Formats: sequence, C-alpha cells, structure tokens
Amino acid sequence: MGFTYATQEELLTQSDIVSLHTPSTAETKGMVNKNFLSMMKNNGVLINTSRGNVIVEEDLLEKLNSCPDFWVGTDVFTGEPTTKEAEWSTPYSSHARVYGTHHCGASTQQAEAAIGVEALRVIKKFASAGEIDLENTVNRAKKDEKLHKVSVRHLDKVGVLMHVMKVFAEHNMCVEEMQNIVFAGREACVANFRLSGDFSEQAVIIERIKTNENVLDVSV
Repeated sequence: MGFTYATQEELLTQSDIVSLHTPSTAETKGMVNKNFLSMMKNNGVLINTSRGNVIVEEDLLEKLNSCPDFWVGTDVFTGEPTTKEAEWSTPYSSHARVYGTHHCGASTQQAEAAIGVEALRVIKKFASAGEIDLENTVNRAKKDEKLHKVSVRHLDKVGVLMHVMKVFAEHNMCVEEMQNIVFAGREACVANFRLSGDFSEQAVIIERIKTNENVLDVSV
C-alpha cells in the first residue's frame, strides 16, 4: 500500500500534523508529555479526538508558549464539564492557538450513521445466531491459557446451571467466562466454562456436578 513502519521518534519528527486516536489506559495516560512534544515540529499541529488525559496539558501549554507557530485542535479536555451547561476555563483551553469543540466528535452525520449501522449489525447477529458480538468489546481480558475449561452437557431444565455454579463456588472456583448453547428442539444444551482457581479436586467437582439428574456428561 506504499507505507513504511516508523518509530515514534521518526513519526513525530517528520509529521506536520499528529492526530491522536487512542483509548485512555494506564499506558496512554500522559503519553503526550515534554519528551513527546519535543520531537514534534515547532510549526506542527496536534489534533486530539481521543481522551483528554492522554495529554499533559501543562507540558502542551509550555510548547504552545515557546513555539508561536504550533497549533492544537482538540475535542477533549482534562476535567471538562460533564453537564450540558457549565462555566469552565483553563489556561490551556483558552489559549489563542487551541481550537476546541465540546466533546462532539462522534456527533457528525457520518459518525451517527455509522453507529446506527453497527448497532443494527450487532442486534441482527444476536437475533439470528443468539450470540453476543464481542468484536468491538472494549477492554476485554486477553485469553488466558491458564484457565481451566469445563464443558457440561445437560438437558434444558430449570436449575441445572445453578447446580453447576454452586458446585464451582463451594470449591472456590471462579467462573471467568461462560457460554450456554441450546441445540435444536431445545432439549439438550452444552455449557462451556472457563475457570480460575485451584482445580486439584477436579475429580470430586466433576462427580458432584454429575449428581444432578439432568446433567448428561462433564468433560475438561
């Protein structure tokens, strides 16, 4: 596609405009600091449509004051009002070369249309397949291979899953993820669990789960 990968320093020193599109995490909070800004061009433009706290505003204000040709466009500020109307101002937000909007980056016609299309896709997938779409889940935990996987085949009867969960709880097993699949005819199901905890009593746990008459089989 005609592009090459670059280090952050290479990217910042060569770019006329730097646009931020990142979630607020422990890794990104305050990432735009003195070091980051020192690598940007003195006549560059910084655009932030992500989160206010990714920028150290004091450091950015210093950059603005020392570089008269440096500009900022932002849709977010640290400590911005959460109410519809409020009196609010900071040296950074009122700087002559800071152009700000009121956290409305997702309110364009294009963005709202895209949100509607995506929401409809998720709803249709659930309606047709009975599955929750996890593709756009924010901050979902990464798959942990250390978790114990247990599959329980059972009849679609009241109280089966409650019985299984109770057995896990009594053995200090924490259910991290769960999926219950119901098969055609709504008679048989399979519940898949991913668990954390001490699974040394595996045989005992399996036998206790099987004591429910509606449990067909248990596998790990």
